[in-house]
Amino acid sequence: MKHLPRAARVCAWCTLAGVGEVSIYLLYAGHAARFHWFTHFFVGASAALAVMAVVAVRTRRSVPLLLIWPMAGHILAMIPDFLFSLGLVHRRWMDVFLAHISSHYLPGRNLTWFAVFLAALATYLGVLARQAATATAEPG
Repeated sequence: MKHLPRAARVCAWCTLAGVGEVSIYLLYAGHAARFHWFTHFFVGASAALAVMAVVAVRTRRSVPLLLIWPMAGHILAMIPDFLFSLGLVHRRWMDVFLAHISSHYLPGRNLTWFAVFLAALATYLGVLARQAATATAEPG
């Protein structure tokens, strides 16, 4: 993909992330479990956004492949569901995958996870805004 213009590469990665998430959503919808998709998306994307904020602070720039990070967090949070489809019953140890089991018992459930997701997104965007303001304020 290096031979493509930067804008085309960004569009390709955005398309990959979008197609990936829609595919995962349809997989869950096929099992009448759309709420699971939302739970694990909010948890995984929130964790990814937190990591992205730390990386952005440490490197003083936004992370590359912006939409791939939340998708990777989502997939990490879903690993026990992939194992379940292979016949492995859900167990408490599966909470190592971003609280896969426990995440369903949070008071407020998906509404609470949505609020956590929004807070994580706001944190990452705040880091980027602060960096932009600092770069603008620096004499150069």
